[in-house]
Amino acid sequence: MAADTQVSDTLKKFAIKVTTASVKERKEIFGELKKCIKGKELPEPAIKGLCKLFCLTPHRYRDAASRRELLSVIAQLADSQPDILVTSLLHSLLNSGVISKNGEPSKSAGSAAFIGLSWTCLLVPSVFSAPEKREGPIWKKMVEVQSLLVAEVVGGAKTTAQMSSLKKFSHLLEENHGLADQYISTLLSLDQSPTTLAILGVCLDFCTAQKDKSTIEKHKSALLDLYIKSVLMSKTKPQQHILDKSGSLLRHVSHSEFKELLLPTLQKTMLRSPENAMQTVSCLLSAVTLDLSQYAMDIGKAIASQLKANNAQLMEEAVQAMQNLVQQCSDPSAVQDIVTHLFKILGGSEGKLTVVAQKMSVLSGIASCSHHAVSGTSSQTLSSAVTVMFIPYLQQEVHEGTLVHAVSVLSQWSSRLTVEVPTALLDWLKKAFTLKTSTSLVRHGYLQAMLGAFRGDTLTQASALMPLLLQTVEKAMAQNSQHALLAEGVAASVLLCRLALLETQTEAKFSSFWNLILDEKKPLFTTEKFLSQASEETLLTVLQLCERLFLDHAHRLNTSKSQMYHHATVAVLLSRSWRVRKRAQQTIKKLLSSLGGSSLAYGLLGELRVVINKHKVLPQNVLVSESGELTELGRSYIPPRVLLDALCVVCSSAGQWGDPNEAEKLAMEILIVSHHPSIVEARCGLWPVLLFSMNIKAEEFIEKNLEAILPLLLEVNADNQAVKNAVGALSRLSPNKLLPRVITHVTEGLSRPALLHVTREEYAIMLTPEGELYDNSIIQSAQKESTKKVNMKRENKAYSYKEQIIELELQEELKKKKGIKEELQLTSKQKEMMQIQLEKEAAIRKRLQGLDVELQSVVGLLDATLIARPPQITRELPSVLQVLTPLMQSPLAAPRIQQVFLDIGVCLMPKHLHSLAVLVGHVTLRLLKPECDLDEAWGQEDLDTAAHRTILLLHNHTVAQRDAKTGDMAPLSAPAFSFCFPLLNAMLKESSGSTEETENLMIRALQVVTEHSQLRADTDSDDMVIDENGPELLPRVNMLLLLTRIISTATPRLQVLAAQCLTALCASAGGGDGCTVAEQQEIDVLLSALLSPCFSVRDAALRGLVEMEFALPTDSTEASGLSLLRRLWVARFDVEEEGRALALKYVL
Repeated sequence: MAADTQVSDTLKKFAIKVTTASVKERKEIFGELKKCIKGKELPEPAIKGLCKLFCLTPHRYRDAASRRELLSVIAQLADSQPDILVTSLLHSLLNSGVISKNGEPSKSAGSAAFIGLSWTCLLVPSVFSAPEKREGPIWKKMVEVQSLLVAEVVGGAKTTAQMSSLKKFSHLLEENHGLADQYISTLLSLDQSPTTLAILGVCLDFCTAQKDKSTIEKHKSALLDLYIKSVLMSKTKPQQHILDKSGSLLRHVSHSEFKELLLPTLQKTMLRSPENAMQTVSCLLSAVTLDLSQYAMDIGKAIASQLKANNAQLMEEAVQAMQNLVQQCSDPSAVQDIVTHLFKILGGSEGKLTVVAQKMSVLSGIASCSHHAVSGTSSQTLSSAVTVMFIPYLQQEVHEGTLVHAVSVLSQWSSRLTVEVPTALLDWLKKAFTLKTSTSLVRHGYLQAMLGAFRGDTLTQASALMPLLLQTVEKAMAQNSQHALLAEGVAASVLLCRLALLETQTEAKFSSFWNLILDEKKPLFTTEKFLSQASEETLLTVLQLCERLFLDHAHRLNTSKSQMYHHATVAVLLSRSWRVRKRAQQTIKKLLSSLGGSSLAYGLLGELRVVINKHKVLPQNVLVSESGELTELGRSYIPPRVLLDALCVVCSSAGQWGDPNEAEKLAMEILIVSHHPSIVEARCGLWPVLLFSMNIKAEEFIEKNLEAILPLLLEVNADNQAVKNAVGALSRLSPNKLLPRVITHVTEGLSRPALLHVTREEYAIMLTPEGELYDNSIIQSAQKESTKKVNMKRENKAYSYKEQIIELELQEELKKKKGIKEELQLTSKQKEMMQIQLEKEAAIRKRLQGLDVELQSVVGLLDATLIARPPQITRELPSVLQVLTPLMQSPLAAPRIQQVFLDIGVCLMPKHLHSLAVLVGHVTLRLLKPECDLDEAWGQEDLDTAAHRTILLLHNHTVAQRDAKTGDMAPLSAPAFSFCFPLLNAMLKESSGSTEETENLMIRALQVVTEHSQLRADTDSDDMVIDENGPELLPRVNMLLLLTRIISTATPRLQVLAAQCLTALCASAGGGDGCTVAEQQEIDVLLSALLSPCFSVRDAALRGLVEMEFALPTDSTEASGLSLLRRLWVARFDVEEEGRALALKYVL
């Protein structure tokens, strides 16, 4: 009874929690459910209830972990109670919304069906393991549900989900021999439905892969009957995924089956409802693996009749169906018969075509026929015959749009001429240019047809067109503001460039042509205006011209002439059209792989760099209007992804040049531009990827070319974000070589004495606009003189002097109210003084602005490294902090470095102490009283209270307490402590310890310092890198100065603690295990302390020197050794006996 209650409670809890959003909770409830049902048989209502709950999850569970948990529960139930489970689960899947009722697959339903199918694939081997079990109503129900699920998956799920599902199902068929045959048999026994063709297609694909032809032949007749009745003769338009999967059956159709079964039905359904059947027929024609030449005319006539339908979609489908038909025809006579029939329709054999769209559609059908499968000389004969058929139609057509389309169709056919261009076509091309109907667009179409026709063996025939082509280019030059004529000129120029290679042509004939297209002073086809407004077709022709010039006529191009065509090539490469960009990418890759590709790469990179440097990333709302259309700015905007692709293409062939020096030169050229914000927006870390494609390792390249790279990165350019991005990226790639050099440069820049010497007045002068005086005392004195009411002439005897003054004051007030300003009249001496002052202030302004630019540059470099956060940066930052802190007192530097100081703190402190890092940073800034405005929000708390709180928090996190757990307490690393030290230093300097509370706070602060004075490096490690947990990176000089000050001024209790701390600090620099070696600056601090009048300071200094004995200079001939000897000798005669004894002991 207790067990039943437990099961009941678990199931109730599962019902409540099954749809929770928490993955953790899902794992818990599934774990409990598995424990509960293990070894037990649940009642049928309970399993039905569970199945209903399971079917709530496919739309909710998006993570793999939750799906696996559910699958494991189903597997467990399948082992214990398979029959009840399969019945209940199939019923729930059919009625829970996992399968869409209206038969229209969607992404949501496809995703849910993907999950449901995985459940059923798990049940089949468990429940229907033996062949004899695969009979009866339950098996049929299983197959029916699976057919519905597969249809949903292939119709709506994502590609990855489809592949995964079909792979699982194929694996199921593979593991169970004969299962595919049983699936097909069962599916054919169900009610006929097009939906079943999806899973049948999967089964047939599996049989094809397994070369199981017997199974396919066994069921082919029944399968074809199903296809014909449910798809080909369907009264509604079949869904696309059903048509696609039907291809798995249609590829096995033989000629006899096609002729006897499919062809009659196809013709019948095309007559009955062509709008429903056309897409089906089109897919059928593309799926079969037969030569359809013998049926071409029968099918072609049926399709051709729909090319002039009144339904635009039907006409488009008919054009595609015609293409699918001729692609399966290898007999030239069959294709020619179809084209002849189409030309007859165009001529009015089936009724005059009065609607332009119908003419266009028939012409598109003729264009589709150019994709035929005829090869060899037969193709040449066919193309010749078809191109001549165009001439009568082109002679009579007068509508410009139809003419342009007809000529473009002619161009598709003429491009298939390989041996000879028909004489009739050649004569027509000469004549066509003189006709009144040949507008600029039509002529451009003819030129495109010529480009397709005249190449290779047929090129010599184009010699007869040379005068016409030259005339076209000259006309374009004469009217270069008309872009249509320029488009003609480009096409003519491409053909002339080809003709110039013929031996039969003399150079003299082309001299005027070369002068026109290679004149860099009057560029013809490479102007920004023309390229920005050119059509896709024109841009592709410009690309062809550039290709011909770079490949065949490179000797005619000098630097400036090359540059304008480099510019044109880049403009095509950055086109908004993907079709144009794709062709440009292919062409450029081919050009770069050829001889001289490196010089072309540099030229293209130079032009691309200009575009990228001007580019700015714009938000989407600026580029797209509320209606979803592109704005004027959006139409001209180049997306960052396009720039990225262009840069990758330019660098794509560097690894194939065979010259490592050229590749390295290109790597250096792209160093900055590949880190431009627009490129980074599209892809971070591009530079090392490009170098890898050039067979260059980024880290080795940086190390080898470090001296050449540094000037590019360390230039004084405060606004260049690309340089900052490059600094950050390269610091991560070379943290041991490049990063220290960058930090050294930053430290040197921040150490400039001039920054500390800037006064508030000078900074105010810098902020004053050019031409205005900051010190306007001269103007004020002039104003006072002008308003003096002395020696005034009495204007009227009726007015007294007093009344006259009142009158003047009243007039001045009225002028002020009206906004009337009187020009101040300065004397020549005042003007001279003002000019001198202006020049003086201008000199100050210029000097400070120069300092400010340099400061912004180094701060920008530092900021870039902090953003990149290379692992070794924490070892470099303590030296930066040493020079950064004093700059807080500079009016010029303080506003610039305030945020960087805070960022350094966040970088150095451990992640779990992020909040403490922010607090320490802001309180430190308040204690340092920098010459800039601080965040007002942090100023709301009293400074003493904030400092007290911060010291306590720091103490609690770093110093072990007697009665507290030490798990979360540990000293900071040396770099992190160097960030906290200015806070401790400022607090300990300002406090005297006069009150008990202050003394306790100072004790805590000293305990923090003492704790970190005892840091020791790891001696077991063989790594030569500085250990951050050792004492080497501690700010020891400043710590010694602070401790000697406390010993000399604080209370006895603090003196003792500070002396102990000083001794520990000196021991850490004494050269022992895990210790560092003291530098001369530290020794100098202690030697200066020996001169202190306070014995406690002298005693502490002597004891400190004893601790660092190993590090002290021993050569008395050097200045440092002599100074040490002198101080110790004096200490031997100290007034205090203890001091004398200690000094004597050391000297001896």
